[in-house]
Amino acid sequence: MGLWQNLVDSYDQNSEALKLTYPLSTTSISNNSDMIVVIVIDENGNFQKKATYDAKIEKVKRDKKSGSYIVPPVFIPIPVTERSQGRSSKGAWKNPHPIFDQYKYLKGEEKEYGAYIAQLKDFANSPFATQQICVIYKYMKKRTVASDLSGIKPKVKGNTNIIFQVEIPGNPLKRIWEDVALFNAWHQYYFSEKNSVKTLDYITGKKEPIATFHPKKISSASANAKLISGNDKANYTFRGKFIDSSEAVSIGYNASQKAHQFLRYLINDRGYVCDEQVIISFAIGSMEKLLSPPIEDKSICSMLQNNSVTTDSDIQINLRAETGFDYADALRKSFVGFGHGNALKQHVKTAVVTLDSVTDKSGRLSITFYRELNRNEYLVRVADWHSTCKWHQRFWDKENKKYVPYVSAPSVDRIIEAVYGKTRSGKDEKSYTKIKKSARERMLRCIFDGAFLPKDYVVAAIRRASNPLGITKGGEFDRNSFEQIVSTACALVRKDFLKRNKEEYKLSIEPDRNDRDYLYGRLLGAADKLEEYVLYKQGNPRKNTAAIRYMQALSQRPYRTWHTIHGCLNPYIQKEKNSFAFHEIQSVMDSFLPGDYEKDEPLNGSFLIGYYHERAYIEGLARAAADKKKQSTDHDEQEANDVGQ
Repeated sequence: MGLWQNLVDSYDQNSEALKLTYPLSTTSISNNSDMIVVIVIDENGNFQKKATYDAKIEKVKRDKKSGSYIVPPVFIPIPVTERSQGRSSKGAWKNPHPIFDQYKYLKGEEKEYGAYIAQLKDFANSPFATQQICVIYKYMKKRTVASDLSGIKPKVKGNTNIIFQVEIPGNPLKRIWEDVALFNAWHQYYFSEKNSVKTLDYITGKKEPIATFHPKKISSASANAKLISGNDKANYTFRGKFIDSSEAVSIGYNASQKAHQFLRYLINDRGYVCDEQVIISFAIGSMEKLLSPPIEDKSICSMLQNNSVTTDSDIQINLRAETGFDYADALRKSFVGFGHGNALKQHVKTAVVTLDSVTDKSGRLSITFYRELNRNEYLVRVADWHSTCKWHQRFWDKENKKYVPYVSAPSVDRIIEAVYGKTRSGKDEKSYTKIKKSARERMLRCIFDGAFLPKDYVVAAIRRASNPLGITKGGEFDRNSFEQIVSTACALVRKDFLKRNKEEYKLSIEPDRNDRDYLYGRLLGAADKLEEYVLYKQGNPRKNTAAIRYMQALSQRPYRTWHTIHGCLNPYIQKEKNSFAFHEIQSVMDSFLPGDYEKDEPLNGSFLIGYYHERAYIEGLARAAADKKKQSTDHDEQEANDVGQ
């Protein structure tokens, strides 16, 4: 019950902030699929026709080109009963919502309207009713909703949601769906109705009125799926051990409402969604945002653009494209900043939760991953993941239209692409989604449980990165995607070597490292840069070099394949004998230990690190030479100007 207790406690400690957007005994409606109609009435319960023609919340609309909202989504909390919140199409008329509901319940037809008005009457005549409730009841008794809304365009449908605006002189709360007093009144009234029978609440440990039906619509990703359900009496949910579902477990109505409402808030505020799966992390008892689980790029990109968690030196590093922003290093430097004063220091526990639908969107949700850590331990493990699995990455800055380099662990989506390739449409989409969901959970166990990286992921990433000709776009070799996959594979290899072998690879070239696999990777990188450079000087845009064509073969038979690659390089070597790449090939050849160069066994993943290092090193040398040449030219021009003056 740890999660449920934490959710209840968190709601209690933040009830003031949640009382309007996530009040108890409510669900929410939205304008995603239809408009929401607002009925405006005066203090005497009279329909205000003119006002109502304008009182509509239109259906969500987006601009087709930009994707930006023309009509943004609106979510409105509405009071519900346990039964009305979980109602389905069968027998739904018996379970109306108490105040706001769909048009078919309000328009005056006997079954739906009869059930609705009877419930509203009881509430309006209770000591909990507010003035607005009494006015709504006075209006609804007239049974004129259908005729009052007959002129609304577009035409009101049976499932169109209806809400009320009450114009009472001197009362500023006209929009009663924003009235905290209304929600409090309904919850107190409904809770008092349930208060006659009390049973042990397994969450609070107190005798409380028990929840008979638990909320659905916890996550928009899983629609009607429930986390707690005990009303299945046909499929042996509890039968065989208990006579009644409450004997298995009983949860208080208040506790259920608080836990589900805080969970809804967390999902809407910070949920990381993949199909029906949602991953969240939160500081228990707090609404403060911590670092999100490090399985996506959003938190990294926001930190790159957030000066409040970077030092001056970090900002300078971010501006130097050849170095990149070290996200893991910034995390460690920023632990104090994540405290936000004393806010988080009062809440020592942090939870990481994964929810997923068991079957489909109409089934049940399950908690597939749950961990509790103290605040510092959570931050340390997040930072440790980014530190031990980090490699050079980059993301596309849409605003400035350029790649921004950074150093960090790759996101799960990048790992999946490196292991499985990109998603394909059609039948493969569903199976690919299952793969993504499974990968997220496996990565969470690596991050928070300290588990080894899945060996199948590491091996598959190495194989995919070693086969560049299989990475295409428009039928041709795609170097940008290839380089991203190599970066991801290097991160996994580096992490795996560190965890399994206690051997650490640096992020930049290691001239003194002389193991055979790494050196063959360096040779491949130098060969790739040499041919690429000569082709560039000749104005040839071809990116498919001999190193790329024979990379897969080199990973399996390095000695034999290198001779083939070197033979392809001879024409380019004759043209660029003084190039950095050519000198690097000679230098690397001299670094092999006796007998290692001639071995022809397959290479391990460290050859990818050597390949990446060598290319980056040669690029750095070329950049430094170009900068030096430019400085010299600028200096000569300045001297000439001085002489001229």
